[in-house]
Amino acid sequence: MSKIYLINVGANSAHSSKARIPLFEDGTFKYVSFPHKGIKGKRPYPAEVRPFVRAVDIYETHFDPDWQHLTYGDGCGSPRAGALKQVVENDVLLFWGLFWKNNGNGWEGFTGERRWCLMGALRVREILEEGQRATDAKSPTRIKRARHNVHFCSGRLDSGNRVFLGCTRHSQLFPVAVDLEVGKRTGLLYRTIQTASGGKLSLGGKPAWSSSLRSCRAVWDLDEPKSRRLAEIVRERIYAKTGYDLLSNI
Repeated sequence: MSKIYLINVGANSAHSSKARIPLFEDGTFKYVSFPHKGIKGKRPYPAEVRPFVRAVDIYETHFDPDWQHLTYGDGCGSPRAGALKQVVENDVLLFWGLFWKNNGNGWEGFTGERRWCLMGALRVREILEEGQRATDAKSPTRIKRARHNVHFCSGRLDSGNRVFLGCTRHSQLFPVAVDLEVGKRTGLLYRTIQTASGGKLSLGGKPAWSSSLRSCRAVWDLDEPKSRRLAEIVRERIYAKTGYDLLSNI
């Protein structure tokens, strides 16, 4: 049975003066990858998100996940991403990030209000490991998709790196953000996500929810009845907001 891994991506609080993910009044958003000063990535910031980036070379970003081609790569040798070494096919990568309310179409529209939201998911169909090339993927269409991932910028995956290819049927960037409701005592996050040791997260409690979710980790094991019930709560919320079924055929 599958596990669902929670992964923080995109521009975050450390980048707030240079790049932000805008969240609009109707719940839609634009994904803004984090700036990577001094290191030019394989792809620039797309034109549609550049109004939400400033004082950054448009190529100085780590453009991942690649939502257009439904891939995600990470350096799984790092403490932050070490748990992703355990991901297997048919596991789900569920992505969340920091969103900033915006009532315009550029930087001037940011109101200062922040939300932490779920943004999309990849159902893992294939995994490429360190030393492999995009051409090692199992089909021509997967090869084509993998080639766009920033982790293949040198041709082969570096030591510790993995690239996850999502199932095109069961992976997507959500059309609207799904609020984790971190400011509410009965918020979605506190109702469904536990600490790594199985403890309870709570508003203002210890450990802080942010430190508990800083590293990538499996938050729900769908083999375990209690864990699956928690995942089903999240599934229902995501489906109600976006029409995406997190647990379809799992």
